[in-house]
Amino acid sequence: MLSGEEIVLIQRLKQGDEKAFEQIFRRYQKRVYNVAYRMTGNRETAEDMTQEVFLRLFQKIHKFKGKSSFSTWLYRLTVNLCLDHLRKRNAHPTGSLEDIDEKALIYERTPEDDAILRERREAIQRIISSLPDKMRAIIILREIEGLSYKEIAEAMSCSMGRVKSLLHEARMELKRRMERNKGEL
Repeated sequence: MLSGEEIVLIQRLKQGDEKAFEQIFRRYQKRVYNVAYRMTGNRETAEDMTQEVFLRLFQKIHKFKGKSSFSTWLYRLTVNLCLDHLRKRNAHPTGSLEDIDEKALIYERTPEDDAILRERREAIQRIISSLPDKMRAIIILREIEGLSYKEIAEAMSCSMGRVKSLLHEARMELKRRMERNKGEL
């Protein structure tokens, strides 16, 4: 559900208010970039995709009807542009998971722990990067971005049943690939 502030901001944007666009950009730019980076694996491409998403947002805001949350609509725009880019370029990401939140680690880490953690993150990112595009997208949206099944279904324009099925397939494939690469983990 949209907050009162979001409704006003979106209405202002629909009327061409540049300050509203700047507020939306500041609020969502990092999230859009993170999804684009995880999907493309390239910082420059992620920056280009982020700019393209916000250009399309400005051009297509009139199509936003408020049936889903604004952030879900923006994720859909981001995922679709990234999938289109990957199809056209046949690219496969090779980046790292340096932006993943490490709040779950409570103990104090040593520099050796940090190095091991960094190596594991990079190995996991390589494995995620090797997944087919849709599997990679659904893993990123669910496991890294924390979207609900409903939000993912809206973002990927499919049913919740399809999301659950694809997520199960993606997790199984990820597990198989991780088991094959135990030495790296």
